[in-house]
Amino acid sequence: MPELPEVDVFRRDFAARGLGVAIAYVRLEDPDFLHGASPAELRAALEQDRFASVTRHGKILFAETSRGAVLVMHFGMTGELRFLPSGETLPAGICLLVNFTDGRRLAVLTTRKLGWFELTEGVQAYLRAHRVGPDAQQISAREFSDRIGAARGSLKSALMDQSKVAGIGNVYSDEILFRAGLSPRSKGRDLGADQLNGLHRAMRSVLKEAILRLSGGRDLPGDWLARHRQEGAACPRCGGPLRRQAISGRSAYFCPHCQKPAAA
Repeated sequence: MPELPEVDVFRRDFAARGLGVAIAYVRLEDPDFLHGASPAELRAALEQDRFASVTRHGKILFAETSRGAVLVMHFGMTGELRFLPSGETLPAGICLLVNFTDGRRLAVLTTRKLGWFELTEGVQAYLRAHRVGPDAQQISAREFSDRIGAARGSLKSALMDQSKVAGIGNVYSDEILFRAGLSPRSKGRDLGADQLNGLHRAMRSVLKEAILRLSGGRDLPGDWLARHRQEGAACPRCGGPLRRQAISGRSAYFCPHCQKPAAA
């Protein structure tokens, strides 16, 4: 599922191939994918214009046109962004198709209706209005400690709360906690300053390495817990069995030997 590293790969691809070319027409497969605007408004905002810039904040992609309209892309659990050369057969699952005047097409795909689009006139205003927290790659250690250290719920839930820190989902929260040696059920308020700083370093390290590997077309490392997220699978560090627990309705995978409660 697209989390910050995957969406950053989308951003890089968009920046390399989707900027500066005039948009001929836009096709929205289902109006339910568009929030807060009509398909006619989407076409009016994009057609006969061109994308001038693309930015990412957390798991959200923002593509701004030269006239100032911003297409907001949420990828949900199964979303994917793909550029298609002229004449290539369209894949299944397209929810938005942007056709450029040079014949290329930008397809946003989803196998389930969990992603959506919006229009806005300003990225920062959008983030404030939707209470999206600081980007996980950009947040300072101090602000991270203030936000996660005040969490009364589990660390797993706090890391996935987009209003606290934006960009982390189910898979990378497990990897970050594994890297930091902390149980997903630990509470942020029980962590000391050193543990919070260590968690921040683990988050930055995991996201940086994941982006580098995915943008180069490589898989995540074999010694990451993310490659072994099955109950009973061997921990890549100690060899003991991994455990699965439901936390706030999401599945957390962890090693009970390598990951300890914060108060332990």
